[in-house]
Amino acid sequence: MSAPVNPGKPALPENVLYRSRIEICRILRALVKGQSSIFSEIGGGWTFVSHILFVDSRKGYFVISYCANKLLNSKLLELRSLRFTASNQDAHFMFGVSNPVETRFKGQPAIQFTLPNSLILYHRREYPRLPVPVEASLRCVADAGGIAPFESHITDITHDGFGCILYNRDIKLEPGAVLKGCRIIIPSGKAVVADLELRYIMTIPLPDGTLANRAGLRFIQRPDEIAELVNFFIQNLDNNPDILKL
Repeated sequence: MSAPVNPGKPALPENVLYRSRIEICRILRALVKGQSSIFSEIGGGWTFVSHILFVDSRKGYFVISYCANKLLNSKLLELRSLRFTASNQDAHFMFGVSNPVETRFKGQPAIQFTLPNSLILYHRREYPRLPVPVEASLRCVADAGGIAPFESHITDITHDGFGCILYNRDIKLEPGAVLKGCRIIIPSGKAVVADLELRYIMTIPLPDGTLANRAGLRFIQRPDEIAELVNFFIQNLDNNPDILKL
């Protein structure tokens, strides 16, 4: 594998539990500044997607936006407790909250929570992100079972059913979108069909200098062939040690 960004710097721990209000507020404000999406599975296969709008460390609360689906807003407000996950370019975070309350922020409906008592950083990348070449990806006809199929590439898949998808910037999607009946083409010519949920979206440069969208994904139903998909990337990494999984 490639060398770490700072070879002389001690490796950061993979999992960190924060209980300090100062640290928790610092992280939540970083998510506000980065406009990072936050997600929560709220039952029945539904995923609530939002953004943190404001953090008040003195009064001990934070405010999130309503999502675009009114039904999901109502479902979330009925919950006594839930767990959010969030990602930025450096780390993934998880924190639990309880007793959501309707409020307004800058004249718009929003949801308020008491600050979490703890927050977990459960993965931090110690290596730089590198563009993934086409040969290290799987062709995917995204949303083939939906209303607007488009060409894309899967650039990573884990055994847990998470990964990344790369697609043209002209295609407008939002976090939380579900791509129906995606056809992932294995080099043997076999197609694996699955529904994919987009968890976050960011713009990255490709090796030729053009820009593309990359989205974190989750397999809604894990196909039987997921081990075969994972093995493709393992073999590719063995053959190309300078390519890092994203």
